[in-house]
Amino acid sequence: MASRIVEEAYALALLGRHDEALRVLEAASPGAGPEAAALDLARARLLAARGRSEDLALARQVLSPLAGGSDEHSWLARVELARVARREGRLREAAEILRDALAELRRAAHAHGEGVSPLASVLSAEVSALQEESARTEPAEEDLAPAALVRLVEFGRSLARETDPDRVLRLVLHQAVELAGAERGFVVLSTGADFEFVAAVNLDRSEVEQPAFEVSRTLIRAVLAAGRPLFLGVREIEGGQPASRSLRDLGIGSVACVPISGGHAPIGALYLDRRSRGEPFSQRALARLLELFAGQAAAAIENARAHRSVARALETAEATIRRHQLEQVRRTHYDQLVGVSDAMQAVYRALDRIVPTEMPVLILGETGTGKDVAARMIHEKGPRRGGEFVAVNCAAVPESLLESELFGHARGAFTGADRSVPGLFELAHRGTLFLDEVGDMSPRMQADLLRVLDRGEMRRLGGRETIQVDVRVVAATHRDLQEMVRHGEFRHDLYFRLGVLTLRLPPLRDRVEDIPLLVERLLPRLASGRPAPRLAPGVLERLMGYDWPGNVRELENVLRQLLVLGVDAVEELHLPPEIRDSSRRRRPGGTLRQAEAEAVRRALEEAGGSKARAARILGIDRKTLYAKLRKLGR
Repeated sequence: MASRIVEEAYALALLGRHDEALRVLEAASPGAGPEAAALDLARARLLAARGRSEDLALARQVLSPLAGGSDEHSWLARVELARVARREGRLREAAEILRDALAELRRAAHAHGEGVSPLASVLSAEVSALQEESARTEPAEEDLAPAALVRLVEFGRSLARETDPDRVLRLVLHQAVELAGAERGFVVLSTGADFEFVAAVNLDRSEVEQPAFEVSRTLIRAVLAAGRPLFLGVREIEGGQPASRSLRDLGIGSVACVPISGGHAPIGALYLDRRSRGEPFSQRALARLLELFAGQAAAAIENARAHRSVARALETAEATIRRHQLEQVRRTHYDQLVGVSDAMQAVYRALDRIVPTEMPVLILGETGTGKDVAARMIHEKGPRRGGEFVAVNCAAVPESLLESELFGHARGAFTGADRSVPGLFELAHRGTLFLDEVGDMSPRMQADLLRVLDRGEMRRLGGRETIQVDVRVVAATHRDLQEMVRHGEFRHDLYFRLGVLTLRLPPLRDRVEDIPLLVERLLPRLASGRPAPRLAPGVLERLMGYDWPGNVRELENVLRQLLVLGVDAVEELHLPPEIRDSSRRRRPGGTLRQAEAEAVRRALEEAGGSKARAARILGIDRKTLYAKLRKLGR
């Protein structure tokens, strides 16, 4: 809240409406609570900027209570008190305020084991500048003052400790605004054809909202194109060039735009401005210092980018190693299933708990996800692997035949029953019975099944003899059994009896990273000894961009179609139209991470690669977008 009010006040001041800006701050202060310090600090800065004796006196009254604490606003208030004293000609008093603040700040940092802070650098440099000024030994205009050199050295040390590009940019901007006495600062980075704003702050370190509308873009483009700094004062701004007109409309009095060069073409620019019509940024010593400052910044940014690239490369390498390790575990324990994605790792962990037991298992998953494969593997890896694995698809057998199929029939049970026939329960005795698509079973058959599961005994159709059966039942369905139970379509007691242990198989769209491995495994098997064709560039990307409503079974059928073509290399044009025309745009239904990645990709595409514009399209701030890109590995 306070930052928005301060931003509004500064905007009014930049337009020359100082009284209105002060009224905005005064009106907000009484009810601001903990944020009152930021509002009072901004109010004092605006008063001091006018330079009138009565305004300076009022600024001192506002700053004095703030300077008594030990938080960041207190330190900044002391700096402003010293600047007020300096404007009034009391150089010795100003130097004493800063020296005392610096000593206290260093004691606090030492007590907490911290290094030199950027604020300590600012205080140290200002003390040195005041000492130089009071001794009237200011160097010639083309020379750099010792205080400036101290600040430059300390700035370089601060940058050397930073490896995060975002923090480097923030540090560069905060130091540059303090160094030049600017009211606002911006850092832009080149995107090739254009540039993007990556940091924008006011003097009080609050964010500048919508920075693209607060600067002369013409001026920034000229600096990036020429690779040379530009400094404009009042006289130049009052000219008739496009850059001058936009600056005049913004109420700017002086501008500095310095290229951030990484040895060749500029990688970006540092842009500073202020409303006051005092000394221009083009003062030779200050201009030279800003150029050196930008050079240090360029090196730090490049180092931070290189560090991030190395870190990402290490993360990728570690992920690759982890995938190979997980694949080795999969091949050893669950070789019939394919996949090393997070979704499949969850399946393997569930199987670790399910396989050693003899309890009933309910496998849930869409059609084509491999429920039958998982059921067979549970049997073959489990304690009943010495018995038979018997399977039946409940949806494929008519109800009139399913009872006989499951329980068998006695001789004479119906016309043509000339002998007794055992059912699948008997055949699976001491083994595993797999009931596929159990959700399609009729209510009567559900009751019969429940009776067998509860008692462990059954009768053949038309028979009188009770037969004991010891069977592990593994059931599977693509239906939502919980929803069916709520609607009375599936018995709740049977649901709980079957689902003692539950295994959920993910759809292929939730594990697209497994598609290359699936293709690698399926193609040679489907080729039946013939050489498998290679996939041309772009084919895998198309396969990974499709939703696969039929899951692995559909992928297998597509690969069979490609093998029938008899080509040595599969091109994109060989793919079915629904895959070829998917344009790598995923339909809804993937994981949250995939949906987020797709939204970010589309926003960047729409914004022409500009992260700032992409952030606005997504309705988030730039820092949040950078965090998402890091999380997504982009």
